[in-house]
Amino acid sequence: MKCRCETLTQLEGAEASSYAREHLREVRVDPIAWQTEYVCPDTGKRWLLDYPHSELHGGGPPRLRPLPFPPDSPE
Repeated sequence: MKCRCETLTQLEGAEASSYAREHLREVRVDPIAWQTEYVCPDTGKRWLLDYPHSELHGGGPPRLRPLPFPPDSPE
């Protein structure tokens, strides 16, 4: 998969899962918070895959966004 890490700001759902699985390298898993940290092998940019909709079954669709988050963005 072609690296899009310099232009992406966030991915959701199946696209987030696919990009993480096919392009990024897993760094750390937090099974309690349902979060996985990744790194891009091409750019070194770090990413977080999480499930922000805790009210939905299984946390809802995944979200992939870069780390660190902007100060005004809730984690």
